[in-house]
Amino acid sequence: MDDPVNPQDAHAGAPAGALRVSQSGAAPNPRPASGQAGSVAGAAGPGRDEPVPASPLALVLLATGNFVVGTSGFIVVSILPEITAGLGVSLAQGALLFTIYAGAYAIGSPLLISATGAIGRRRLLLAALAMVVASALVCALTRSFEVMLAARALAAFGGGLYTPVAASVVFATVPEPRRGRALGLVFAGLQLSQAAGLPLGVVIAHQLDWPAAFLTVTGLGVLSAAGLWWTLPRRVVVPVTSLRTLLDAGRDLRALAAVSIMALHACALILCYGLIAPLVMRHGGNVGLTVGAFGAGGVVAGLMMGRVTQRLGAVRARRIAIGSQLVILPVLSLPLIGVAPLPGALLIVQALLWHLLAGGMMIPQQILLMQRNPERGAVVLGLNATMNYLGFALGSALGGLVVAGLGYDWLGVAGGAVAGLALLLSVYSERLYRRAGQGL
Repeated sequence: MDDPVNPQDAHAGAPAGALRVSQSGAAPNPRPASGQAGSVAGAAGPGRDEPVPASPLALVLLATGNFVVGTSGFIVVSILPEITAGLGVSLAQGALLFTIYAGAYAIGSPLLISATGAIGRRRLLLAALAMVVASALVCALTRSFEVMLAARALAAFGGGLYTPVAASVVFATVPEPRRGRALGLVFAGLQLSQAAGLPLGVVIAHQLDWPAAFLTVTGLGVLSAAGLWWTLPRRVVVPVTSLRTLLDAGRDLRALAAVSIMALHACALILCYGLIAPLVMRHGGNVGLTVGAFGAGGVVAGLMMGRVTQRLGAVRARRIAIGSQLVILPVLSLPLIGVAPLPGALLIVQALLWHLLAGGMMIPQQILLMQRNPERGAVVLGLNATMNYLGFALGSALGGLVVAGLGYDWLGVAGGAVAGLALLLSVYSERLYRRAGQGL
């Protein structure tokens, strides 16, 4: 059984395998002093205070868990017509299945992470996956729309716990020189769920039936949970959080500015991507290939951004991800200056480059948030997840307003403008941290 342990207690008589996380405001050092950087205490392995990395298999299984979370969250979008037909509701009503997921995720993630701070990380990750599995099983078996809505909220609570906690576990168990690459691998599970998980759900729903798609998620979730039970350390020691931790983070201007960058970045992305299908069709392109290229770019971004972050630093890597949208999105608005829109083949290339450069932003963002908020890192990651979903909601609404008021050709300009705001906010955020002596 993985007992919750406060980091302050981990330094005296800590059992083998216990992990210690920094209580300082600075980034962890490779050889931390007592009371500082995340490490593993144990007789075996390197020096007493050197971090012992999580096994490669554990990282792969954490990524698999993210794949399950991402597929569970977005699968209703890809098979919504089949679900609504089976439940006897309209498509407009069916859209609530994703709306309630996004809302429950945005609200529940920071609250649940704060409230479960005293629970062992291994046990909490397994409980989060259990919520996702239970939700998928209920969705597969029920024919009640109301019951499915409740199940979707449960999936959101599980996903809102799993993804930020998984990132905090990686941060605590992987040495700093390899942390970016490890986070990239784990985050790639989410990207792969959109590139491969959702199309797989469509194939299963068409070949069998839509409940079979949810049963597939159930099976993958059970396998992931079983693997994590065997491979994760039993006593991952991180700072104990509470609802007071969340309130403190909510009053911290530096933390709020940092997570708001995520909201603006997500807003710029979904403002254009949310309407990519009609935009591509207006330009005579292939929607399937364009969306596939976008998804493939995201998967590669998840794997590549970890290396980029290690080489250039998290601040520069994040700036590249944000700035890429400022450059790429306005290309969608070329007709406004009398230039012909990109042909279908170049739209595919643009979609690939767009998500390749911008899709890995979460990795340097998470590293910066954890390094600068060591005592409440998981809570701040939960707030970051909330801002991500709020950005999606805002971007979707803004995209609709732009098209209704100005037309499709203005989407690129609007997206680029929001990306510009994100870049300005990132500069302001760095200035705040430098003033506090936490610049990187």
